[in-house]
Amino acid sequence: MTLASVMYPLKDGSPKALTTADITDTDTQLYISDLSCLPAAPNLLVIYTSPTVWERCKYTLKQSATGAGYVNILRSGDEWASSTGSAQSFATGAKVARNVFKPDFDAVQVNITDCEGRITDCEGRMDPIVASLIFG
Repeated sequence: MTLASVMYPLKDGSPKALTTADITDTDTQLYISDLSCLPAAPNLLVIYTSPTVWERCKYTLKQSATGAGYVNILRSGDEWASSTGSAQSFATGAKVARNVFKPDFDAVQVNITDCEGRITDCEGRMDPIVASLIFG
C-alpha cells in the first residue's frame, strides 16, 4: 500500500547540531557540526536561534551519515516555513534539529483518513457474512 502523504523518519530525542558557517537568506547549503543528528535525506530540519526565530526546510542531500558536513536545503515549497514568512540569514552557531513539525502531523492525518476510506470501501464490497466475521 502506498501512503497518500509522505511521512519522513524522525530522530529519537531530536538531537541538535550547530551551524558551522553563516547562512544567508539565499544559500542552499547548510554546514553543520554533526550530520548524525539528522535522518537520511530527504527529510525536514529546523534552523533556529530561539522559539521565535526559526526556519523549517526540506533537505534533499546529506553529505555523509556522521561528522561535520553539509546538507542541501530547499528554501521554498509546501514543506518550507519560517517565523517571518521568508527565508532568513543565520550566524554560525545557530541550532539545527529534526523536530516534529506541522507537516508530520498533517501527513499522519491524511494517511489515517486515506486508510479509513480504503477500509470503508472494502467493507462496502465485502460479502456480508465475511464482513460480520471480520468486523463483528
